[in-house]
Amino acid sequence: MSARGLRRGNWSVQELERLRALLPRRGVKDTAVLLRRSAASVYRKAMEIMRVAPRSGAWSAAEDLVLRDAWGVLDHRLLAALVGRSVAQVAARANLLRQHPGTGSWSAAERHRLKEFYGTRSDEDLELCILRPVAEIVAMARELCLAKDKRFSASARRRAGGGEAAADGPKMPRWSAAEVEKLREIYAEHDNLEIARHLGRTVASVANKANHLGLKKSPEILADIGRANVKSRYGRREPGQVDGVRPSRPARGGADDEVGAQV
Repeated sequence: MSARGLRRGNWSVQELERLRALLPRRGVKDTAVLLRRSAASVYRKAMEIMRVAPRSGAWSAAEDLVLRDAWGVLDHRLLAALVGRSVAQVAARANLLRQHPGTGSWSAAERHRLKEFYGTRSDEDLELCILRPVAEIVAMARELCLAKDKRFSASARRRAGGGEAAADGPKMPRWSAAEVEKLREIYAEHDNLEIARHLGRTVASVANKANHLGLKKSPEILADIGRANVKSRYGRREPGQVDGVRPSRPARGGADDEVGAQV
């Protein structure tokens, strides 16, 4: 977007609400695009209205969730301001959380979280966002037919000096006439993950092609998908747990109490 098309001046109440909702998970650049503000304006306003008073002591489950949601899309200075901790404390807490990954079968909430974050985070950042080892994240992403967003992959290539980035993953070949015909045949009555597995494509590739072709889901499958999404979002949680985050135990004392609470 050109500078001429950007909003300037006072922020509306609606913009401030969207800023609070978008920033922790989308980051400064994406939030700026969605709000039609400059990235600098978004950063300044976030520092102004989202900064919390300095905190000490044990980290709460809610603080851990903010940390994990924003990891990989916010710089550490802004993230530290959102949780009221120092940059050093944020880094130490992140390192501590990485030492306690989940084990066993993936929950519906973990799968939902991976679907939400996979396209815009590196696998290493997802290790903290999801609290699973990178190898498990890669395997689950393959099972769910997920892919990195094109903008994220392009950015990763630039950071790598123009070469192929690991974040790219396998590139999808062009759709054949037979694949398009099959997509038209099954799209209305099947969810995109089923279709992606059947065609050997990513969910994003299926969704984009269906949108290009003007295909629609049937009311029945939309209702089924809606119920499945609600179930994965609001599934059972452990007492005191926030979206898969283990609550911190009270710190035992000492100079590093604020980062020493166990997960």
